[in-house]
Amino acid sequence: MLFTQIKLITLVLLASMPLTLSAHHSRSEFASEVIEIEGELIDVLWRNPHAGLQILVTNDAGVDEIWRVETFASPNLFSRMGVKEEHFNIGQKIKVAGSVSEKRPQYFLGLNALFENGSEAVLTATNEPRWSQDHVGGSDQSVVDLSRMVDAASENKKIFRVWSIAGRAVGTARYTPYSDTSRAAMAVWDPVTAPVAQCETPGMPIPMTQPLSFVIEDGGDTVHLTTEYFGVERTIHVGDNLPAPETQAASHLGYSRGHWQDDLTFVVETSRINYPYYSSSGALQGDDLTTTEYFRLNQDQTELAYRIEINDSLALTDTAYNERLFVALGEEFIVLDCTLF
Repeated sequence: MLFTQIKLITLVLLASMPLTLSAHHSRSEFASEVIEIEGELIDVLWRNPHAGLQILVTNDAGVDEIWRVETFASPNLFSRMGVKEEHFNIGQKIKVAGSVSEKRPQYFLGLNALFENGSEAVLTATNEPRWSQDHVGGSDQSVVDLSRMVDAASENKKIFRVWSIAGRAVGTARYTPYSDTSRAAMAVWDPVTAPVAQCETPGMPIPMTQPLSFVIEDGGDTVHLTTEYFGVERTIHVGDNLPAPETQAASHLGYSRGHWQDDLTFVVETSRINYPYYSSSGALQGDDLTTTEYFRLNQDQTELAYRIEINDSLALTDTAYNERLFVALGEEFIVLDCTLF
C-alpha cells in the first residue's frame, strides 16, 4: 500500500502514544517488499538501539493513521555516517521507504528517508540513496575515514582503549553452522516478544557479535571489556593460578580467563555460560558452550583484528566464528540505551 496524501495538523495526543524501540534483533517480522509511506513527521526519538519516528499519514480511504518507524541502524552508527538528529525536524513532510511489520499494525522498518527540501538520509549502512544524491548515510559513507586514527603507537595503550568498528563490512567474516535444533527454534521465534526486544540484557556470545564498538580497560589482575551493545560489562581474569572454570558459578556472561599469546595478541577463553539463546534470532544454545576470542593488534596499534570461535553441541554442528576489524579513532564510547517507550 502506498500513502501519498499529506495532512499537516498538530497532535496533542503524542505524549500518550508509546513508541516501542527494539534492540538489535531478528528482522523476520518485516515483509520482504519495500514500500513507501509519506506524511508529516510528528515525533522523533533519537536514542539507541534504534532511532524512532512517528509519521502522520492519510491512507487511501482518507483516514489519518500514525505509523511508527524503527530505523534500521542506530544513532551510534548514524554518528559515523553523518546522519544527525537535526535532519529530522518535527512538522516537516517526509517520505520513508521500508518494510511493513507482519506482526504489529502500522509499524515500519525504515531504510531511506526523503525530506521536503529534497535531501535524503539513508537509514542503514548497507543501502544506497533511493531518491537523491544529496544524502547522508548509506554504504558509501559507512566506511570509517582511517586518516582520523590517533597516534596509537606514541600513546602505547596496547588494547586498552575505545575500539571503533572500521566499517560494517570491513574485515568481517562469519561462519555459523546451525544445528537442526537451532533452526527449528528460529523458525518459530517471535522477534516482537524476544528478550532483547524487551530490553533484557543478553548473555554470551551475542554481545560480541554485534557491529558496535567496545572499550577495554586494564584492571591489573582483571581486564574489563564493555560493549556498546546493552552496555554489557565483562570481567576477564588474568594471571597465574586462576581457579579452574568448573569451580566457578555459571552466569549469562560466563567465566573468562585471558592471557597474552605474544606482545600483540590477547586470548580470552570463556565457559560456564548459562544463557539460553545463541543468537537474537532465537537459536538455542546448551550449557557446554565455550568461546575463544583473539584480540590481535597491528604493529602501530591502530587496528585490532577480533575473532571469536564458538563451540556448542546444541546450537552448532561445527566450530562457528565471527571476525571484525576495529580501529583506534579516539571516538566517544556510547552505550546503547534500550528503553521501552
